[in-house]
Amino acid sequence: MRFRSTFHDQFDSGPWGFLSFAVLKRSARSTFSNRRFWRVQWFIPVLLVAHIVVDYADDHSSLQISGFVVNSLLIVPVILVSGEFGVVGALATSLLGSVVLLASVFYVSHTTHELWAEWTILSGVVLTALLVGWRDDQTRAQRVFFDLATRSGEVAVWEYDAQRDTLLRSANHDALYGLEWQQTWCLETFINAIHPDDRAYAQAAVEGPLAPGGPDKYDYDVRVVWPDSSIHWNWVQGQVVVRDESGRGQLVRGIDMVITRRKEFELANVRLRLLYAALSECNQAIVFARDEMDLFERIVNSTVQVGTASMTWVGLFDEPNRPARPVASAGAEVTGFLAARELLCADDHLSTWPATEAATTGEIVLRDLVPDDVDELGRLAAAHGFRSVAVLPVSRRGEVVAAVSMYSTEANAFAEDLRPLFNEMAKDLSFSLDLFEDRRLRSAAELALRESEERFRGVVEQSVIGIYVARNGQVEFANETAASLLGFNSIDSLLDADRLTFHASLLDQSALDLSVYTESEIDQIVSLERPDGSVVYLRISPVQVTLRDGPAQLGVIVDITALVERDINTSAHLREIEGLLHATVSMAKSISEERDPFTAGHQQRVAEIAEIIGEAMGLDNVQIQGLRVAGQLHDIGKMSIPSEILTRPGPLTDVERRLIQLHPRSGYDYLRDIPFPWPVAQVALQHHERLDGSGYPQGLKGTEMLLEARIVAVADVVEAMTSHRPYRASLGLEAALFEIEDGAGSRYDADVAAACVRLARAGKLPM
Repeated sequence: MRFRSTFHDQFDSGPWGFLSFAVLKRSARSTFSNRRFWRVQWFIPVLLVAHIVVDYADDHSSLQISGFVVNSLLIVPVILVSGEFGVVGALATSLLGSVVLLASVFYVSHTTHELWAEWTILSGVVLTALLVGWRDDQTRAQRVFFDLATRSGEVAVWEYDAQRDTLLRSANHDALYGLEWQQTWCLETFINAIHPDDRAYAQAAVEGPLAPGGPDKYDYDVRVVWPDSSIHWNWVQGQVVVRDESGRGQLVRGIDMVITRRKEFELANVRLRLLYAALSECNQAIVFARDEMDLFERIVNSTVQVGTASMTWVGLFDEPNRPARPVASAGAEVTGFLAARELLCADDHLSTWPATEAATTGEIVLRDLVPDDVDELGRLAAAHGFRSVAVLPVSRRGEVVAAVSMYSTEANAFAEDLRPLFNEMAKDLSFSLDLFEDRRLRSAAELALRESEERFRGVVEQSVIGIYVARNGQVEFANETAASLLGFNSIDSLLDADRLTFHASLLDQSALDLSVYTESEIDQIVSLERPDGSVVYLRISPVQVTLRDGPAQLGVIVDITALVERDINTSAHLREIEGLLHATVSMAKSISEERDPFTAGHQQRVAEIAEIIGEAMGLDNVQIQGLRVAGQLHDIGKMSIPSEILTRPGPLTDVERRLIQLHPRSGYDYLRDIPFPWPVAQVALQHHERLDGSGYPQGLKGTEMLLEARIVAVADVVEAMTSHRPYRASLGLEAALFEIEDGAGSRYDADVAAACVRLARAGKLPM
């Protein structure tokens, strides 16, 4: 209220209205109650002290300047208070100073001319105080006017003097630019506060009306960068009110208005409209796209064409946690940006890139980009002029496989309020990829089915195996091979024939193992008398299947006639050879035992014990048969030892003992050239070896011994210790088992020893 009344008193009563009693009274009361006014008055006693000191100096020098200097300095506090308190403050300060300084005559001697000079200076100070105070009151009144006009809203009033490049403005003007009140404000100050991208436009908008022939009125929107780097929108309207003789603008008046909220609302509406347009284009792309690549091409082109983004690219994720591979792109700077990005990828520089973040989290990424971004890719995008990015993760079967990255040159182009629409777009694209995947899988399945049908048809029609389908004994389908195997001239004759009769197998079970011809439990080996009277042997594999018109039998026929006849002949021949082999083994065994009648039957009993142990250990029939033969011939090398040594009842000399220990090597020499299907010669060589290397003749250890040799070695020890010898009586079964158990794992194979002891305790060994 004080500012309003002062404004009316000073401007309604004319230029000297400030001298009215009411105005002086109100101003004096306000001025004298203000502590800041009295703080300035402390300067006056300082001047008094300075006057006395300088006067004292004058008494000791020829200079008589103390009065002139101190009285002249009185103008300082007058000017200091005039801007704050106007005419009243300036006048009160000058009068107070004058009274104090005139009182100095009681302390300072003055000449007559000094007194007249001081009174003249004091009169000048008072007159100056009146003029300065009145001038400051005028300026302050104008500021009050501007403050009253602009206090209620975000509007500032200004007047620009183009000739002096100065701006007279309301108190809130600088706050519209995020600045504290600045005493100086010129065109450069204004331009520096404008966003770099808008400076050229703003400077042209200001200088255009000032030029000769320029418009008198103008207005424009401009972005303002505050000191805290935040961006605001101001609306500026001006009017040239004074031009010089050449037509150039000299004085411009106008207003500034903050329109940030309105502009953000307008930009949001524009972004929303563009996004809806992009969403519509996205739906059309989904409908008309032929495949994924076509869809991505349509998406990048549509988002750029409708203005949603300045640049868009789509990347596929070939590997988890790896940068996306660009497959489609459109827009400004896209080539240079993607090329520079490729260099970062080549250096394996991975950070929180927008596309990688979207793929990892599965969430839409909305980000503003600044040149000093900590992210390498963010700095790269900002260097190409992009200020914001939105990345949409696109999924297939619930897994993120691609990302749509949209870049804009506008800051905050992709605000959080747009996230729901982006989510909808991402879902639509993911749904489209699922449709493409379903279509691809369906096409692949149909292609595979066709290929399978063609392969099956080719296999069936050209197969050397007979294939038929029968129902209730009547053939309904057959290939040429099946008709031929069954003795028919053609498929039609087979289909027209009566029920097929598969005679029982004529194969002799004792002559041939029929199991070698079967591959499953449903296989049947049958003989078939064909219409021409010939007999063939067939393997038939029937399977019960369900066709469209009911259950049926699907059969596969293989001609095994040649195999059966060959195997019958081979089996007979093998039986003959096996008989001769066993006869030869028996003869060799007999010759060996005739030279050592005391060990007659030893080799046969060892063979029987080894065979029983091998069966208990799970050896197959071939290995067991080999154990039998090897056991029967393991001591055949004793034929090289003189009979008197073998039959001597007394102890042997060292030479005789070493001679006997040569019988494994002699046995190996006798047997090694005989083509046994089993390692008979090696068993004869190794049956006196021990696991710990204490045996002879080679000192083998561990698995260096054949399994058959380890079995025969245990059987040989058990049989020898439980039998009578010329040089001793039988030691008994318990002594033999103790020897085996004591040497299990050291001298004898642990598994063989365990099986032998178990069988002996159960009474299953021939003792």
